[in-house]
Amino acid sequence: MYLAVSDALTQEEQKYANIFLHDIERGDVIAEDGKTLRDYITEYQFRAKDDQIHRFATIFGLDEDKLRNMMGLNLNEATINEFGRFDELKKSVDKSKAKAFFEAYEQTKLIPPKVNMKTDQLLRQFILTGGFEVDMP
Repeated sequence: MYLAVSDALTQEEQKYANIFLHDIERGDVIAEDGKTLRDYITEYQFRAKDDQIHRFATIFGLDEDKLRNMMGLNLNEATINEFGRFDELKKSVDKSKAKAFFEAYEQTKLIPPKVNMKTDQLLRQFILTGGFEVDMP
């Protein structure tokens, strides 16, 4: 395995490089010939993004395929609802799961309109920023 990396790593890349190196130390990963450190970093980042999307879809009970498709379109605020796709994605949200998430997070009871508003805001932010970690509180 060729470990030299010609350009500096970003903080995020350093994080995944460290995870990879720890995996090698533990024996969880065996380095493959011809694969660079950059290849492994990219693979780990891709897996992490994949996990983020899956976790988000599971927490909110929404259509994961629709979410993945939208995440791949590099949408912005002006284009997020082209062809009604954002509205369709919102319709797939399991309202009881969304309510449980926000009530656990805020530690207070919420009325359905507030849950809908918060779901819209968080889902919109998740798509427009390319995803982020969301765990059940």
